[in-house]
Amino acid sequence: MSLYLSRLLLNPRSRQVMSEMAHPYEMHRTLMRAFPKVSDDAQAKAREAFGVLFRAEADDKRGEIRVYVQSCVEPDWSFLEDLNDYLLSDAETPGYEYKDILLAYQRIQDGQIFSFRLRANPTKRIAKNDDKMKGKRVELRCEEEQIDWLIRKGQGRSKGAPGGFELLTKPGWDIAVPSVKVSREGKHTGRKRDAVSGHATTHAACLFEGLLRVTDADAFLKTLVHGIGSGKAFGFGLLSIAPVRSSPA
Repeated sequence: MSLYLSRLLLNPRSRQVMSEMAHPYEMHRTLMRAFPKVSDDAQAKAREAFGVLFRAEADDKRGEIRVYVQSCVEPDWSFLEDLNDYLLSDAETPGYEYKDILLAYQRIQDGQIFSFRLRANPTKRIAKNDDKMKGKRVELRCEEEQIDWLIRKGQGRSKGAPGGFELLTKPGWDIAVPSVKVSREGKHTGRKRDAVSGHATTHAACLFEGLLRVTDADAFLKTLVHGIGSGKAFGFGLLSIAPVRSSPA
């Protein structure tokens, strides 16, 4: 098994890029062209089979858009060179690059502390029998609920979420306050297309940034590979980490 992390540098003035930033599922369709070809109606299963997760980040100061793509299959990004003005032309920085990060992730040990970034779609399923929305997923709007959602993902209590981590708490507080910043990015709307038809989609986007501690390295590796939460074809779920060299004060 391998695990590849790609970095794409996109041109924010490209019409296609602007459209895909507004409609993330269209960006997903473009990114999937880097992997073995499948039919349109099989793309959802292909994303899961190839382990594709992505996150797009706009940097207005630098005038660029960076897209991070993680996959279990080696990508071929050469087709992007044929898309008109899609990549950002910069002689010093290549338009795309990737590396196998699995070995580095396999070296992660229990107790290690990482800074992290995660764009996610925190939701809950309505369970009350007397609620007409029973069985439906609804967004979590309160920051406390959103943080509690991420804490549960770290504990691995839900199906398909291995967990393996806990959020660090801020020092010097009388109560345990997670060391995490939550930025609400509003609702991402779009249309998911398949071979037969399409339907409108709406996802509430939250950007989590903070510190976490690994509690179970094996489970944490699975979390890194599979991502966190729903809406992965819309740019959610990719957990990015960076080592913290010294313990936070």
